[in-house]
Amino acid sequence: MGFIILLILFLPAGLLAAEKAGAEPESSCVSCHSGLGGDLAAPVKLWENSIHHQMGNKCEGCHGGDPVDAAEAMSPAKRFVGSPKPDQIPTFCGKCHVGVVENYMKSLHYTAFQNGNGPTCTTCHHSHDVQRASLDLITEALCSQCHSFENGQKMKNAFVTAETALKNTRSGLERLDHRGMPVKRLEEKFFALRNSLHQMTHTLDVPAVEEKTQSVLTDIEEMKKEMSELDQKVHRRWWMGAVVAAFLIVLIATLSQLLKTFEEDES
Repeated sequence: MGFIILLILFLPAGLLAAEKAGAEPESSCVSCHSGLGGDLAAPVKLWENSIHHQMGNKCEGCHGGDPVDAAEAMSPAKRFVGSPKPDQIPTFCGKCHVGVVENYMKSLHYTAFQNGNGPTCTTCHHSHDVQRASLDLITEALCSQCHSFENGQKMKNAFVTAETALKNTRSGLERLDHRGMPVKRLEEKFFALRNSLHQMTHTLDVPAVEEKTQSVLTDIEEMKKEMSELDQKVHRRWWMGAVVAAFLIVLIATLSQLLKTFEEDES
């Protein structure tokens, strides 16, 4: 009895201690900057509202250093790098976003950047409050800071058309998958199409983007034909199931009636 009482008294505390022991240690970067206040604390608040924070990318993911040991937090030996200079931003972001930077370097934005007056990653996506990549970033307010919105609007229109078709295709594939249809090959084709389209975004080559979106739309139409055939199989299975169910109901009702008649004759 005494053992049970001790177990009840100390088990919650033991569990709490184990939970704390297994908890991830607080980032020295976050605690230090938060404590400094003012402009030095601002990056933490901005980061907390970023896609980086949502995806689990922390200070050390971009800046290096040791987030656990405050003494080593800014140590060059721990690969700490501070804020990049403007001409270092593409390389800084390109450590993770390799494909994006490769496409950016094919664009007129990069040409202008090399000449000293072009936009970088942070111009559109910001720095600590990094924005999720989406078509919502392509706006007249943003683009017109440097040039007219004409080409931006053309490119956005092309992407919107293709993205809408991709979204509808994804919904159709999910529906077929839930109904037990073999869609793995179609899903692989879908992701390949979507990725090939998204890779075009940072090239900012309007004719190439329009050509690519048309190619994607053509491929989606081919996918729709295959999906339609699978839909027909679903309907055939449904009708076959309904027929079998109806047959079984009639059979059970008939057998029940025969059994009833047999029992009446016996009596």
